[in-house]
Amino acid sequence: MASCRVDFYVPSSDTPDGRYTLACRVTEKAFQSGKHVYLYCQTLDQLTQMDERLWAFSSSSFIPHGLLGETDELVRVTLGCDDPSPDVAEIVISIANTPVSTFSLFSRVAEIVGTDESERQLARNRFKFYRDNGVEPVTHKV
Repeated sequence: MASCRVDFYVPSSDTPDGRYTLACRVTEKAFQSGKHVYLYCQTLDQLTQMDERLWAFSSSSFIPHGLLGETDELVRVTLGCDDPSPDVAEIVISIANTPVSTFSLFSRVAEIVGTDESERQLARNRFKFYRDNGVEPVTHKV
């Protein structure tokens, strides 16, 4: 298997919900690629927010999704708080505060960075984790 590509997406605006909006945009792009996607959330609150946002994110597109354990093979976007598994997805999009410990099992991991300083520090820790584990992450300001 080829090595995992890790990308960090940093919102350019400081809107309080910028992280969630950006996660929806990255999820939409991954979904459009035809790959199975796992949206990795830290908490049930994050999961609930992302579930609601994905239904109403864009009036021009639809991102069918489901919760881990409740989806079928036709649903390509799965949301969960459990560690990602390659049985569920090929791409992981993470809004969790911890790194994807199973990253090497995936072709790609997209880390979504928050806008406040504590979220940015957690992102720096995740960036260091990947670098310490042999991956050179790429940062995108969007």
